[in-house]
Amino acid sequence: MSNSMADGDIIWAQRKRNWCRTPFTFTTYTLTNDEIAVKSGILRETYDVTKLFRVVDLTLTRTLLQRLFGLSTITLETRDQSSGGQLVLKNIVRGFDVRRVIQRAVDESRNVNRVSAREYMGDGSYEGGYDDGYNGGYDDGGR
Repeated sequence: MSNSMADGDIIWAQRKRNWCRTPFTFTTYTLTNDEIAVKSGILRETYDVTKLFRVVDLTLTRTLLQRLFGLSTITLETRDQSSGGQLVLKNIVRGFDVRRVIQRAVDESRNVNRVSAREYMGDGSYEGGYDDGYNGGYDDGGR
């Protein structure tokens, strides 16, 4: 594996922070135009790489302690067997901005790969028509 753990041009990278916002951890996150990668460990390194077009949903959560220190956790729901369906980015600085950057990269990757969220959802055979429940990761104001 090369120095970069993910293929493509790096859009965003950050080291996981500990509870008081210092970067003294051995976990790094890297976002490229094609993949998001998590590298963790010191003696035994683990690389978890997920193709962006496989991301179905993004959720941002903040505990009280995270809010006090300006941190967030971003959970990516994926259709990736290796990650078990979830990729968690813990203790991210400027989480709302990072979530937007990731969402844009996911949308662009879906366009490039000609993949829609509907391909990951049910077949729409329930009464009332097809609704995949996915709104692009954005709140539509209850509409």
